[in-house]
Amino acid sequence: MRFNSFARLAPALAALLLAACSAVGGGAGGPAPAEDPRISAPAAEGPPVRRDLKYVVVDVDVNELRYMDGERVLWRAPVGTGTGFRLTTERGRNWQFNTPSGTMYVQFKEQNPTWFIPDWWFIENKRPVPPLESPERRQEGGLGAAAVYLGNEIAIHGTDKPELLGRRVSHGCIRLSNENALRLYHNVQVGTPVIIVGNPPVLGEQPDSVAAFTRQARRVPTPPNPLARVGTQALLTRLDRELAAPDTSHAWVNTAHTLIGRGLGEDAIALRGLLTRAGQARAGVRREEYATFLADAFSRGSLRVVVSLNRIPEEARERAAREIVEATMEMWHGELDEPTTPWPTRRLPKSRLGPEGQAGWTAIEAAEEAYRARYRPRSASTVARGG
Repeated sequence: MRFNSFARLAPALAALLLAACSAVGGGAGGPAPAEDPRISAPAAEGPPVRRDLKYVVVDVDVNELRYMDGERVLWRAPVGTGTGFRLTTERGRNWQFNTPSGTMYVQFKEQNPTWFIPDWWFIENKRPVPPLESPERRQEGGLGAAAVYLGNEIAIHGTDKPELLGRRVSHGCIRLSNENALRLYHNVQVGTPVIIVGNPPVLGEQPDSVAAFTRQARRVPTPPNPLARVGTQALLTRLDRELAAPDTSHAWVNTAHTLIGRGLGEDAIALRGLLTRAGQARAGVRREEYATFLADAFSRGSLRVVVSLNRIPEEARERAAREIVEATMEMWHGELDEPTTPWPTRRLPKSRLGPEGQAGWTAIEAAEEAYRARYRPRSASTVARGG
C-alpha cells in the first residue's frame, strides 16, 4: 500500500495502532491473536533509504533517537524501547514486548492521541478483558503530546515519565519526552523512513516485578502549554530572538509549535509571521529544521498556507516556498517522477484557488521546478537499506 493510501486511511489506522501503545504502561505488544478482529495495519512499503536525505534512526542498543540529514545528526534524544519480555496466557495467547529492528515508514501522525488499551494490559493487571467497544479501553492522554505511527503496532509517542527514557521500559513502542514527540511530529511527514537499528532483546516470560513496573494505566492530563496565553505578536518577537540565538537551545520549537497551531486555526498573523521567517535562523541546522515545521504546516493546511504566501512580500514568499518544497522533498526517498512523489502542488490543485492564492501557488510551483532542475536525476549511488 502506498503512502497516499495510508493518509486517506488515517482515522481507521488510528484505532488499530493506538491499541498497541501507552506512554505509561509501555508500547506495542506482539502480534494480535487470530480471534481478535483488530488486526494491526502492516508497515508501509517504501523506497530504499537514501543516505543524503532526511530520515530517523532509533538505536535500541543505546535507546536513542536521532533525526538525520544524511550523515549529520540534526538532533538526538533518549527514548524508551521494548523490554523484550514475553507474556503468555493459559489459553496460549502470547505477546513479545520488544521493539523490532528494520526500516519502517511514517504512516500518519497525530497530536494528543487517545490510547485504546489492548488485551495484554488487562491480562497483566489480572482484570477481565472487556469487549472491544468498551469505554474501559479508552484512555485520553495515554500516548503523550503526539504520536508518529509506523505500522505493525509500533509508534513513536510521548510520555509523562521522562525519567524512564534511555531504558528498556515499554511494551514495544518508542517513547520520547513530550517536547521531543511534538518536535518529531513537525519534523516528519507520511513516508519518512525510520530505521530501527541494534539488537532488541528477546527474553523469556515477563516477571511480575517487571509487569508491576510497566503496567500502570491512568488518565494522564496533557500539561498546559506555557505559551498559550502569550499574544501572537509577542510570540513572533520571541521566535525572532530564539532563531537568532547562537547556542543549541531548542526553545524555538515550542514557540513555532504554538504559532503553527494558531496559524492553522484562525490566526492569519501567526501563519504569515512563520512564513516570513523562513530561512532567517542564525544556525544552519536550525534553518533546516525550521523548514520542516513549515512543510508540516503546508501538509496540514495547504490552502491556508498558500493564501498566506500570497499576502507576504515577494522575497519572503519565494524564500518560504523554496523552504517548504526542499523540506518536503528531502523526506521523500523515491524517484522524483513517481506518481506518489509528494510534490506540494499535488496537495492543492490550482483550479481550487481564487485570485487570493495564485501568487502563493505559483511560488510553490517555481520552487518545485528549481528543485527538479538541481536534483534530477537522483544518483543511485547514495541509496542504502537500513537494517
